[in-house]
Amino acid sequence: PIFYSEALRENAYVNEATKSNQARLATLDALRENTLPVFIQPVPSNETLRAWFDAAKIPRFKSNPTARRGGGAVWYSVAAVEKFFRSRTLPAGGGMA
Repeated sequence: PIFYSEALRENAYVNEATKSNQARLATLDALRENTLPVFIQPVPSNETLRAWFDAAKIPRFKSNPTARRGGGAVWYSVAAVEKFFRSRTLPAGGGMA
């Protein structure tokens, strides 16, 4: 019985860790509101973020990928954005070179 409860606890831990690593997508507005304030203050403009993310080749997805122009909101990989900011060393004044 002890081994059974230990296995359940281990399984719950693995499931929780897996859940946090699942793919998450967010729009620039959602990233600016929820994710980016943890990494950088003040949060840069959408245009600056778009340029940084494009240069870093962060995956993005359109609501309608077949649309040439428009096609709805653009969604970015939250995990890739978090990795991007964690891999940067920012000067004390903030901002990126």
